[in-house]
Parts: sequence; C-alpha cells; structure tokens
Amino acid sequence: AAGKAGFLEPLQEKRMQKHCVAEALGTFLYIYMSEASAVNSDTQGMVTNALGNGFTLAVLIYCFSGENGSGAKLNPAVSTGLRLTGRLDGTTYMWELISQTVGAILGAICLRITIPGVDVTHQFVAMGGVSSGHPLSTFIWEFIMTAFVVYVVFATQVDKQTRHGSDLKITLPAPFAPLAVGLAVACGAFASVPYTGGAMNPLRALAPALVFWNWKNIWVYVLATMLGGVAGAVVYENIFLEHQPPEDEGEANEASV
Repeated sequence: AAGKAGFLEPLQEKRMQKHCVAEALGTFLYIYMSEASAVNSDTQGMVTNALGNGFTLAVLIYCFSGENGSGAKLNPAVSTGLRLTGRLDGTTYMWELISQTVGAILGAICLRITIPGVDVTHQFVAMGGVSSGHPLSTFIWEFIMTAFVVYVVFATQVDKQTRHGSDLKITLPAPFAPLAVGLAVACGAFASVPYTGGAMNPLRALAPALVFWNWKNIWVYVLATMLGGVAGAVVYENIFLEHQPPEDEGEANEASV
C-alpha cells in the first residue's frame, strides 16, 4: 500500500495533474487525427497524410506548450531525449510516458470506432504491412526521420529557452517553434510514408498495433524511433549547446541538477 501511495503521490500536485492531462489529451488528439489523415490519404493522396500529421501536431503544441500545459512533447522519443539530456526529471518522465501511452491507445480505439472500414491490414494505420520484407530499410528511415524531428524540437523549442523548473524546460516556445516542429513532421512524412508509413513516434505505430492487434515488425518502429530521438537530442545538446553558458550562476546550478 505504501508503495502504491508513493507511486501515485506526484499526482496529488495540481501542476502534475495538468501536466498528465495535457500529455494524454494532446497525444489522444494527435494519434486520432493523424491516423484519420492516413486513412484519408487512400482517396485524397499522400499530401493529406503529411500535412494532416504536421499541422495537427503544430496546433497541439501551440495549445499545450504554456505554463498551464506540459510542454507538449506528445511523443516518447521527444520525452526520452529531454530526459537523457537532463531537461526532464525522472518522475515527470515516467508520468509523461504513461499519459502519452494512455492517450495514444484511446486515440486508436476512437479511430476504430468512428471509421469502421479501417481494418488491421491498412498499411498506414497498422504499419507492419508497409515495412514487410525490408525491416532494415524501415529502421534506417524511422531512425533518421525521428532524429530529424527531435533535432528540430531542440533547435526551436529548447535552445535559448528557460532552464528553470523540472518539467517545464519547454515553457514558452518562440512563436514559430510549433510550426517548425509540425513542418518537420510533415517533411518526414513526405519523405518516408511510401516506405514506412511515416511514424516518427513510437506510439504512432504501437497504439494501432495494440488496438488492431497487428504486431508485425512493430519492434522495428519502436526501437528505431526511440533511438532516433535519443540521437537527435544528444547531437544537438553536445554540438550546439555545449559551449553556450547559462545566463547567470543560479541558472548554471539549476541546469546541472
């Protein structure tokens, strides 16, 4: 009982409650709308898929990035990159992953309910089919595209932003930052959708795999996107942020925690 109470203790804070709800709701909307865009690409073309993904993400980042939100990561690859570079504490990271996963699964369930014609064989929903026969190529595509997206997150939302707090490293992004991240996802989709389905987010593949019960090659997507996210974060952090001193001594101490 004590262990369970300790596990749930962070949720007693209103700030953490808002944080978790923002990540869950944002990820729910992203998975639902991006998957719907993927389905619609059958009749409306790949542009619908790519722009639907990108603009949906951009709008959601605008909605959930402020101090009353969560920073709008909406992607375990982004959260993991922030965690490994010391910009997200362990407790917040854990609850972000839980919130994102719950939201993603609900989004996939909602898709299955509201678009009954979608089945487990749709190549851009349950993505295993599109990668069948060439898992190495899929891994490379997803690794590079996810690294690119997370790199853009660091370049536009993290760089020169406040380091104060534990879970608000991306508090008030520059006005263009959400659009830049959304366009990065759209560009990644334009490039990779014909070959992999364009996940760039482990939950974009994992949630539909669970709901539609199609696990074919799913490990390729999860591993590639998570490692790609780490690569994008580490490269930007160590090459472009390494020699940027904090604004003052107090900030330096907080950044090193």
